Amino acid sequence: MFVLRNAIREYAWGSSTHLPRFLGTEPTGDPQAELWIGAHDGDPSYLPDGRALNDVIAAAPRELLGQAVLDTFGPRLPYLMKVLAVAEPLSLQVHPSTSRARIGFAREDAAGVPLDAPHRSYQDTSHKPELIYALTRFEGMAGFRDTEKSAQILRLLDLPWADDVAHRLESGPAFQTLRAIVTDVLARSGPDLERLLADVQRAARHAEERGHREEMRANPVRVDPARINREATRVFAMVGKLIDAYPADPGVLVTLLLNHVVLAPGEAMFLDAGVIHAYVSGLGVEIMASSDNVLRAGLTPKHKDVPELLSVTNFTPMPGPQWLPAVNAPHHCHLEPPVPDFALTVGDVPGVTAPASGPRTIVVLDGEVELLTGHETLAASRGQSVFVGDAEGPVRIVGAGRVAIGGVQL
Repeated sequence: MFVLRNAIREYAWGSSTHLPRFLGTEPTGDPQAELWIGAHDGDPSYLPDGRALNDVIAAAPRELLGQAVLDTFGPRLPYLMKVLAVAEPLSLQVHPSTSRARIGFAREDAAGVPLDAPHRSYQDTSHKPELIYALTRFEGMAGFRDTEKSAQILRLLDLPWADDVAHRLESGPAFQTLRAIVTDVLARSGPDLERLLADVQRAARHAEERGHREEMRANPVRVDPARINREATRVFAMVGKLIDAYPADPGVLVTLLLNHVVLAPGEAMFLDAGVIHAYVSGLGVEIMASSDNVLRAGLTPKHKDVPELLSVTNFTPMPGPQWLPAVNAPHHCHLEPPVPDFALTVGDVPGVTAPASGPRTIVVLDGEVELLTGHETLAASRGQSVFVGDAEGPVRIVGAGRVAIGGVQL
C-alpha cells in the first residue's frame, strides 16, 4: 500500500476554498480546480519516497494490477480519480472514443504537434468516459435534451432567433437537425454574434422573471409541468450568467439545447464518449478512464477544436445522464458504469468494503480510517488517498469516516 501525494491543477473555473478545506490546507487565493489521484503520465501521484505511481506500476505491473487487469489493459492503471472543485462553468466539451483517440493522436504525432502544445487536442490514445459523484449540490449541463422540449423552452424566450431554432427542431430528424443547428451556431462570430448574445441575455432574464412569478402564483398541487417549466427557469438563469462571462462565445447558445442536471449529494451522473457537457458548480469525486483527451467548443480561453468536436459528438437526444447505483445500501453505494475501466464505491466506515483484488484507490472523504491487509496497516485521514496493489489481497477498512474507492470492473 502506498500513501499518495497528489497534484492540484489550477484552472480559472476552480474554487479557491473547496480543495483547501478538503485537504486541510490554507487557501492560496488562487482557484484550485482538480486534485489528480492516479498514474496518468500528465500528472501522476507520487509515493512518499519520491517515485511516481506510473513508474512504480510499469516496474511491477502484475504485482500491482493483477493478471486480469494486465491482460485487458496492459501495464497501466486504467482509471484516474479526481476531486473536482467547480466554482465557474467548465468548458463546453466532449471526450472521444478509443478508436477516435487513436486516430487523432496518431494524426497529431505525424504532424509534429508536441504533446505539450496548447493547440494539441489529443494527449493520449484512450477514451475518456467519466462518472461524477456529488459531495455537495452539483450542477451541470449534459447531453442534448429532447428536441420537442427544447423547442418549448426556446419559444419562451419570445425571440425571432429562438423561434427559428425551435421551428427547425420540430421539423426534422433530431440527430441531423441538432448537428446542423450546432454547426451553424458555432460558426457565428463578430458583431452579429455579440448582438445576438445580448438579445438572448435580455430575453432570458425576462423569461426567467416570468417563470419565477408564475411559479409563485401557481398552486403547488395543480402545477402543470408543461406550463411551469422549472428547467427552463434554471436554463435562462444560467445563460444570463454565461453571457456575462463570455459575451462573444457562440458556445453559450449551444447550452440552451442541453439537459440541465442538478445532483444532490450522493447522486451521480455518467458521461460516455461523445456526450457534450459542461459542469457548472459543486464539489465531487470523479472517476474516469485514464485519459486527458478533451475536445472543446466554448466557454474557455483554452484551445477549441470545433471541427473535431462536431465529428465526435453524439447528437442523439437523451435524458439527463444520472446514473443509479448497482448497489444502494443504507451506508454505501456501488456504481458500475457500462465500461470495464472503472467502478466506484462510496460509503461509511465501518461498513463499506473494498474489492478483494485488482488495483484499488481509496480516498478518505471524512474522518480517520485504518487500512489493514495481510501485510501492513496504514492510517489515513480526510483528504488523503492510498493505492492498494493486487498482491496485497483483501483490504479491511476500520475507524470512523467516509471513503471513496476506485477499482476496475474485472
